[in-house]
Order: sequence, then C-alpha cells, then structure tokens
Amino acid sequence: MKVTNRLVIAPLVCCALLSPPAAAQDVKAGYLVAQRWCSGCHEIEKGRFETGMAPSFASIASRPTTTAASLDWLLSKPHDPMPGYLMRQETEDVSAYIASLK
Repeated sequence: MKVTNRLVIAPLVCCALLSPPAAAQDVKAGYLVAQRWCSGCHEIEKGRFETGMAPSFASIASRPTTTAASLDWLLSKPHDPMPGYLMRQETEDVSAYIASLK
C-alpha cells in the first residue's frame, strides 16, 4: 500500500492551524491568577485599592527594566514573603499581565 505525502501531511497541517500555542503568555489568564493569588498584598489594577503591603503591579510595570521576561524570571524564583505556589504557565501569564500595564 502506497501512502502519498499529502495524506500524511494534511492532518498535521490542520492540527497545527487549529491548535493554539501551548505555552503562549495569556494576559487575561494572568489577571485572573493575580486576582486570586496576588491581590491580597498587591494592587493588581490601576485605580484600585492600595494595600501598602507590596508594590502595585502598575508601579512594577512602570520600572524601566521591567519586561515580561524579567518578571517571569523573578516570579519563578522563591523570594520572601511571596509564596512560590504558582505553576509555570501561571507565572508566565501573570508576567504578561503585569507587563501589559506598562
């Protein structure tokens, strides 16, 4: 039985076009994670309450050295008093959300 290249490649191309990237940073998902886990100490939205316990996400975003990559690196390292319970994708999403506030 002879299989042509088209029959093998066509399903792969369709799957690639229909599937979203698995590890893409998601700003909306990052907001939801921040709302759940970060808002107790950080002001996560511009114009919302200021806790005084930790810097606001807007102030972190406005720093000249802040990028999604630098935030991702920082959030992936344990540092007190912030607990390290975020999953890898959640860390990337929160990083993207903070960077979006720039």
